[in-house]
Amino acid sequence: MLLEIQNVRGGYGHGDIVKGVSCSADSGDILCLVGPNGCGKTTLFRLLLGSLPTSGGSIRIDGQETKNLSPKELAKLIAYIPQYHTPVFSYTVLDVVVMGRASHFAAFDTPKEADRDAAFAALEKVNALHLANEKYTALSGGQRQLILIARAICQSAKVFVMDEPAANLDYANHQLLMEVITDLAAKGYCVVMSTHSPEHPASIGSKVLLMKEGRVAGFGTPKEVITPENLEAVYDIEMDVVTIQDRYGVSRTICLPVREPNKNPERKQRNE
Repeated sequence: MLLEIQNVRGGYGHGDIVKGVSCSADSGDILCLVGPNGCGKTTLFRLLLGSLPTSGGSIRIDGQETKNLSPKELAKLIAYIPQYHTPVFSYTVLDVVVMGRASHFAAFDTPKEADRDAAFAALEKVNALHLANEKYTALSGGQRQLILIARAICQSAKVFVMDEPAANLDYANHQLLMEVITDLAAKGYCVVMSTHSPEHPASIGSKVLLMKEGRVAGFGTPKEVITPENLEAVYDIEMDVVTIQDRYGVSRTICLPVREPNKNPERKQRNE
């Protein structure tokens, strides 16, 4: 198993926010973290990336205990792709992607031809080779997400961590990103992404970690975990999980909040 999280606990010095979480994912998996605000998804990511120390449990990537690795060693195994990135300087897209090679450089090294070749190959994998010479600051939000994914590929990491990657994208770029993530998994990468949409794991995920109050509320396949009962227990609202077919006969799962008609609050009539 490429990624193994076993009974992990941790927080920010005032008690554990993540309280004994266990899950796993392998090459080719898309592991979706789902749960309400404050349930511990972002904290779990920080523990996974080594920016917060664990207070218990273990995290292994490719058989290696992450707490025993240096930041440079860890960067060769796992890459973080932020939800939104604000550039400071007007680097070209190629320069931004080459920065992903930083963990492979010795002190005072400069990128070599092999690093540029790796950057071009990474851009090609996300169908963004045509943007190589564009200014990163001039790109749209959707294009920047693609470039950040290319930078992670150039990093040579095996696990990609994405914190709500589609949160700031319009509908078309959202769909494009989901296709890119699916393609990454097909190429053998392990993608771990948080999302506020329970439909994401149902549409592209192979595994789901459902969280509530820092604990595991469910872990398994989307079909096992994304159920009305589990969603109602986590979000405290009534939910339906419906499977429909689109115009091409492809089955799609939709999650809907519901309310019994007699529970609708009475609307006050406006005096005329």
